Amino acid sequence: MGRRKRNQKLLREQCSRVTVLLSLIDQSEAAISRELGHANASTLSRVREGTTFLDSETLARLGGLDVRGLAVPNLHWVLTGTGAPFLGKPGRKLALVAALCELASHELATAKS
Repeated sequence: MGRRKRNQKLLREQCSRVTVLLSLIDQSEAAISRELGHANASTLSRVREGTTFLDSETLARLGGLDVRGLAVPNLHWVLTGTGAPFLGKPGRKLALVAALCELASHELATAKS
C-alpha cells in the first residue's frame, strides 16, 4: 500500500498557525529551534515556507513552550484551527491570555491576506 498524499491546503494552514505562534514567542528562531530539539533553524524555515510540518516529538515540545510567561500553544488549534491559539498557565490573568489569543488570530488573518 502506498503512502497517502498530503493535503497541501491543510499543510499550508497548519504551517501558518505554527508560524504565528513562533512569532509571538520572545526568543530568537535559533533559540526556539534548540528548545524544539533541532540543531539549527532550517526545519522552522521550511515550516514558515509551508513546505514541511513538525513531527510528533517536535509538536509535543512546541506544546510546552512558554509564551510570554502567560500561556502555552494549544496543539489542537495548531492541527485543526479550532479553539484558542493558546492555553493559559495556571494563575495567569485570563484577560491577558485572551489578548494574546486575539493577537495570534489577527496575525493569522493578516498572513492569509
